[in-house]
Parts: sequence; structure tokens; C-alpha cells
Amino acid sequence: MSADCKPLVTDPSETPTMTASVPSQTKRALVVSYDFPPNRTSAVYRMTGLTRYLPKFGWQPTVLTIRAGEGSQEPKLLEKLPPDVHVVRTRHIRVNGWENRAASAVQTVGGLQSTPDVLQPRFDRYLRSVADLVRSTLYFPDETVGWVPFALAKAIQLYRKQPFDLVYTTTPPRSAPVIGFLLKVLYGVPWVCEFMDPWYPPKGRLRSKSEDRLQTSLFRKADRVVVMVKQHAEELRRSFHVPTEKLAVVRNGFFEEDFVSVETTQQNPLDPRHFHFSHFGSIYPDNHGNFFSALTELVRESPELKEWIRVNIVGFPCESVLRYAREGELKDIIQIHGFFPNRADALQMMRASHCLLLFWGRPDFSRLAVAGKTYDYLRVGRPILALTYEGGVKELVEEAQAGWVAPPENTEAIKQALRAVLCSHRENVSGPFKPEFVAQFRWDRQAENLARVFDEAVSDDR
Repeated sequence: MSADCKPLVTDPSETPTMTASVPSQTKRALVVSYDFPPNRTSAVYRMTGLTRYLPKFGWQPTVLTIRAGEGSQEPKLLEKLPPDVHVVRTRHIRVNGWENRAASAVQTVGGLQSTPDVLQPRFDRYLRSVADLVRSTLYFPDETVGWVPFALAKAIQLYRKQPFDLVYTTTPPRSAPVIGFLLKVLYGVPWVCEFMDPWYPPKGRLRSKSEDRLQTSLFRKADRVVVMVKQHAEELRRSFHVPTEKLAVVRNGFFEEDFVSVETTQQNPLDPRHFHFSHFGSIYPDNHGNFFSALTELVRESPELKEWIRVNIVGFPCESVLRYAREGELKDIIQIHGFFPNRADALQMMRASHCLLLFWGRPDFSRLAVAGKTYDYLRVGRPILALTYEGGVKELVEEAQAGWVAPPENTEAIKQALRAVLCSHRENVSGPFKPEFVAQFRWDRQAENLARVFDEAVSDDR
């Protein structure tokens, strides 16, 4: 494709292997998490992996969560948990349950139509502003506030029956840290407060101030604050003056056995006549940058690519991506597969792809968060093309020497990366480029890191 194409570079250096210490005494932790299997959300994989391995490092978890809902389910995740992990489920009230009914009623009389903001009738704009005000008033700290009274009552009951050595809460959503805060106030129990994503306040000035006050209270009361990337820790240190000794980074990760199982099979779900780019997960409007416009230009410049390359989207794309799939030069190139309910099928397609696409094009998230699928991408070992800014994803891809990174809005840089991918792909190679670097993100190793944070919090509290 280009004389400037360069093959991927590998590095023989390895990160020292982590060794687990044998715990002298098992301690009890109450894990408060709104998201937990069999409900399937992005957070459940982390909570499953950590609670599975915490007993290995001296912490026996009791999980407090909501009852299984009617949405997407992945009951097989429960099979990963050892039988001695106690899961307690409570009811919760959906305080936003009225919204869909109210919107449907208004739409039947011609209101709330899907039109650009500048074209919306005045009445529609008024209704939307009223709805925003209601959300800002009632949903504090967010729409899961209806779980707080039920979870707090159950947590108090469990604590009185047999006190816990520590409480561990994870957010989003934001109801869990409120419960941890209240338990800390009531019982003085050591509390580790985790933020999987940055806590972005809404635009309203009053609501923003209220949430800032809440966050400040959480940071003051928590014994430890866990985040996913160092940039988020730096942001909390700078914006909320969280002491360095309170902050800890515990990454997301992957289940090693999931990859071992697909590596033993030979099934290839993709047509071998084509070069396959594949994206897994939802594609949000602000994340894919200029990828599809860059690909369109590349196909115009080299029409033969139209017969060779395919872009597989496993998940739910936004409307702009659907338009590319329906019309123009890319309509025969983009293939929408929908969501795979069986995780093994998704991993098998990752393994069969020539290049994995990672769209992380929002500057705020690029800097302070990492997409969970990044760790699956690293472990499966196929080259990655990431569209992102400075931040955790860029650092991971570059440190693992796992592929290419391009600025989301730089069309020429994306085209150059695409050319490099097409001329230097690896055939019949499976596994990470730097195996030991990637191995640090196994869930057992991340659970060891979290257990160390728990030990420090309990030790400081004595």
C-alpha cells in the first residue's frame, strides 16, 4: 500500500511477574455494587473478576446489589464466582419510570419530535427544559437513588448481624458511594470508594455545585479512593485536593480462561477473502471521530480496497455510522453484526480479525478513562487501531506495542494509520506482543492490587 509502511515492533523486555502472598487471616468485605451479574452492563465484568479472586488474597466478599432485572442478562458470569461469595439482592424503585410513558403520551399528540435543536417548536423546547429541571431536582445523585433506602437498610441489617472489616463501593452509578458514605458515618467502618469513570457534573450551576459538595464529602470520608488510570488520580488530587496517600489505581482486566478456551478452537467466523477491521461495543456519536470519512477518502483513492476490506461492527452503532453503512462508498464494506450474547463468539471474531478498532474520541474520557474492551483487545493479541487523544488508552496501546494511535479529528493521520495497518498486518499470529506486560491485567492480579488497598485502609483505621 505504501513504501513507508513499517511492521509492528516487538520488545523482548518483560514486566516482573507478580507473586501472591498467602493471607494469614480472612477478613470480611461488603461490596456495594448496583451492577452485578446476571444483569449485563459494562461494570459487571470488573465486579465479577474482583469478587472472584479477593478470597485468594484474604478478603471474603459479601455483595450487595439489585435484583436481577428484565434487561440484558449474562447468567454465565455467575458461574465464575466461587460458591462462598454471598450475593444479597434488594428491590429498588425506578424513579425515572414515568419518563417513557410521559414522552409517549406527548408524542401521540405531535410533540417531542426527533428534530435538530434549532428546528424544535417552542413548546417542545419548553417540555425538554422542564424534564431537565425535574431530572436535576429528583435524580440526585442520579436516577438510581431509588436503591439507596433499600440497600442501606439491608447493609445495616447485615452489619449488625456480623460486622464487616471494610466496605467497598463502586460507581457509576452513583447510589453505591452514598451508601458507603452513610455506613462510614454510622459505624466508622473503613471504606474504599471506587470511581470506574470520572464523575461529570451536569451543566446546571446549582446541580453542579451540589454534586461538587457531595464529591468533596465522599473524598473526605473515604479511607481510600480507587480509580482506573493515573490521570484520573491526578485530576482528583488537583481539583478536590485528595491526598496522594488516599489514591490508588486498580486497572480493569480480563478473564484469562476465556482466551485460553477460544485459542483451542479453529473456527473462523470471518470470510478469509477479505481484510477485516472489527469494532466491538456501542459506537457513540462523539467517539469515532473522522474514521469513516478517512476510510471513504482512502477507498476513493484506491478503489480496489472496496473489494478487499471489511469493517465489522459487533454492537450498536450511532446513526451517523448507520448512514455510512447504508449509502456511499462504504455501504458494501461496513457489516453490522449486532450484539453477540455469547462472549466466546465475540472473542472468536476478535481473534479472527486482522485489526481491532477502538474509538475513544471524547477528549474528557480519553484523558481520564479507558474503554473496558481495551484489555480484551490487548490479550487477544491482534493489532489495534485506536482513535484517541492523550490518556490511558494511548499509553496502553503504545506501551504494549500493540498497534497504532491516531488523533480522532485528524483525517490524514487516520488514513496514514490505515495504510500502515493494511501493509503490515500479522497473519496466523495469536497472543499479545508483550505477554507479561498484558498479563498484569488478569483479574487475579488486579484483585491482588485491590486486596492490598483494602489491607492499607484497615491498617490505617486502627
